[in-house]
Amino acid sequence: MKRRRLVGVFGMSAVMAAGVVAGCASVPAHSSSSANASGSVGAAAAVAPQKGGTLVYALPPATNITWYLPIENSQNASLYNAQLFTQMYPGVIYIDDQYGIDYADSFANQITYNATGTVFTIQLKQNWKWSDGQPVTAQDVVWDYKLIQATDNPKAPAPWPNYNAGSGGVPDNVKSVVATGKYTVTITLKKPVNQQWFIYNGIGQLTPLPEHAWNKYPSNMNQEITYLGKEATNPTFFKVVDGPFQLQSAKSSQAWVLVPNPTFGGHKSTLDKVIFQYEASADSEFSALKTGAINLGYLDPAQWGSRQALTSVGDSIVPGYNFGYYFVELNQLKGSPLYSAFTDLKVRQALEYAIDQNTIDKEIYHGYAPPQYGPIPATPKTVFLDPKLQKPLFPFSLSKAKQLLESDGWTLQNGVMTKNGQKLEFDLMYPSGSPSTTQMVELIQQDWKSIGVIANLKPEEFAQEIGIMSNSKQPGNWAAAAGTGITYGGSYPSGEQLFEPGGLDNFGYDNPTLDRLIQKTNEPAASAAQSQQNFFKYEEFVSEQVPVLWNNTWASLGVVAPNVHNATSQYMNPTTGYPLLNYIWISK
Repeated sequence: MKRRRLVGVFGMSAVMAAGVVAGCASVPAHSSSSANASGSVGAAAAVAPQKGGTLVYALPPATNITWYLPIENSQNASLYNAQLFTQMYPGVIYIDDQYGIDYADSFANQITYNATGTVFTIQLKQNWKWSDGQPVTAQDVVWDYKLIQATDNPKAPAPWPNYNAGSGGVPDNVKSVVATGKYTVTITLKKPVNQQWFIYNGIGQLTPLPEHAWNKYPSNMNQEITYLGKEATNPTFFKVVDGPFQLQSAKSSQAWVLVPNPTFGGHKSTLDKVIFQYEASADSEFSALKTGAINLGYLDPAQWGSRQALTSVGDSIVPGYNFGYYFVELNQLKGSPLYSAFTDLKVRQALEYAIDQNTIDKEIYHGYAPPQYGPIPATPKTVFLDPKLQKPLFPFSLSKAKQLLESDGWTLQNGVMTKNGQKLEFDLMYPSGSPSTTQMVELIQQDWKSIGVIANLKPEEFAQEIGIMSNSKQPGNWAAAAGTGITYGGSYPSGEQLFEPGGLDNFGYDNPTLDRLIQKTNEPAASAAQSQQNFFKYEEFVSEQVPVLWNNTWASLGVVAPNVHNATSQYMNPTTGYPLLNYIWISK
């Protein structure tokens, strides 16, 4: 699971495949192909892919790449970091745009498991090599697990622990991870689990890493993870790669240049370069699209009225929906400026009542941001959405919001709701650079003001906002934050690591009942139907509890230049947010 901001990762509409709820006997598989339907946006032409060309891929406004190691700490758990380092270090499994495992683009050839869900065997491809010529083996996966195990420790040295600590029961429920052959990894667990959940959330964490090049302290794991943690922000360190691309150069607030890796064992890129392009604002990105300086970018919803400037020169604009959720974060850590207010369920529910998701969708996002009422979006359609949550639990109503606050003891004093000397007045951070995000928070601010809640808007660069929110040692530095969301990124969409204590996006929220419901989704079930019911019970409870304020599911509006091919949902993968850029080619 990764943090993303409310703008711009390119994507096209995608449909989730059914059948990934627990209880299935096998893992869904999908094999990528290089051919696409003629005439579709960004599709392959009738001719074979041409060699050469530079793909310029626009990052969202004011978004930097800050971390290059596939194991991340909380401060750097950004989707955009992961989009770059997965080009250099692909995972053991790749989750496709239909939320199945794409073995063609995974290091794994096959995953099997026993009936009780305690032993998992991963068969790996035998033709992958590191860029220095060494083979990529099972031992590289085992070493990655040892690093995850060390960085998951709550007492791990700075900059750890790993933000994903505990996900998939790793390492607490892991008895052993061993190389039982040069290209075979066997994982044995201490107790049975929901097999699909473990494959997506446990095995899904694994990425082969070059032990022969990086293992500087083989007898001291704490020294090793301290060393790697320091190098994680140093792009020049990451020279030995096994992915389709290697990093040629990196300049903060400018560009990150990738070139094809000739030793890659999978589908090799025909491009000369891929550039991850920094953009100071949505306006500068739009200008670069018009001139052709960017050939794979996005349209901010605030620029919708100017779209003909792009379509008139042949660019295509297509919406794409990520599988995740978006929210306003309320700091519920002790020491938060509004700790007593935000830990009050009625306050959170009142604030949710006062978010006008329908107007946000229609007036700001032009119908491309359907409302969302819990942690699972309605678009793309999936088996994970509880039918009961297709309608809002807290439909927009300023009168109900105000009544709920008053029933909770809050009274209007000098225009501000006040209780026991605590005022509902606070700073609301949001990422700078996107006009649509600014418009959204301004609308929320306006509606909240009408019920006596004062939100003072405070724009920050995305990385800086995440850094402030992730600094749990100084919880008094912020109260609320908007304009970000969670992408499940191929993980099983249960609430572990999100709404449990210490999770990625709860910031102090703690409810033992919810913890038990989350745990139930991770356990084996008698049938797929029972597993789904366990999931729905979790989903209904967390939606009603509003640990975060649910917000619209926005679509990214991808912009593709006419000479860019294969930029389809299959390869750009808006569902998880992790593109396969090695399949993109450019015609002359």
